[in-house]
Amino acid sequence: MAPLGEQLRRALDHALETVTWVAGFDIPDVGVDHELVALHHTDHYAIEDGTVATASGMRIPPREYLDHAVEHQVPHSTALHATLDGRRYLTGPLARYTINSAQLSPVAREAAVAGGLGESCRNPFRSIVVRAVETVYAIEEALRIIHAYERPDPPAVDAAPRAGVGHGVSEAPRGLLYHRYELDAEGAIKAATIMPPTAQNQPAIEDDVRRVVAANLDLDDETLTALCEQTIRNYDPCISCSTHFLDLTIERR
Repeated sequence: MAPLGEQLRRALDHALETVTWVAGFDIPDVGVDHELVALHHTDHYAIEDGTVATASGMRIPPREYLDHAVEHQVPHSTALHATLDGRRYLTGPLARYTINSAQLSPVAREAAVAGGLGESCRNPFRSIVVRAVETVYAIEEALRIIHAYERPDPPAVDAAPRAGVGHGVSEAPRGLLYHRYELDAEGAIKAATIMPPTAQNQPAIEDDVRRVVAANLDLDDETLTALCEQTIRNYDPCISCSTHFLDLTIERR
């Protein structure tokens, strides 16, 4: 893995330059008041393990997540919407950074300061800066893993199938990804629940679009459409052609 380490060390320089570059974009000064939800771990910037945390201070074990997060259908869309204890909430880079910025590596924290980020970030247009900082952290983490790597012995562990229920939560780039599986005695899956980030973010995305439209009715239709697309693109939603999908109809009175 030594050659990969050399590539990553060069990539770290590029990642730091990227933070500076995106921080210089023309970014609107806005903020969101949604509840923020992300994995949290006391020892590191949580990606694949930890407890679900909210910016308001809640801590939710993965096995209890469905007691709080509920998906439901809405009349105007085929996309599922999720609420947390009945409230709109947001996962993704803003949530991860706001809840876990203290767990970033020293180099990533320095990059965040250089990129103009404080201890928290609630401006969705600055999510690209947070993602750039997270890229710095990811490269550092890859280098740490390579440096500490020891070949495992044995490479796998035998596991006998048995009935049970398992829960898993990880951070996808778009945000919190929850899985629940129920197995029978032979290890076959009896039931599965997957709650992707976009379903959880959908109410927040739609709320943000409504606010952007209401605050920018002085713009012409083409410019307002582009701004709405940018607003949606802040969340990188997994909906078809999210970058250029919007058909905006404006009735001016």
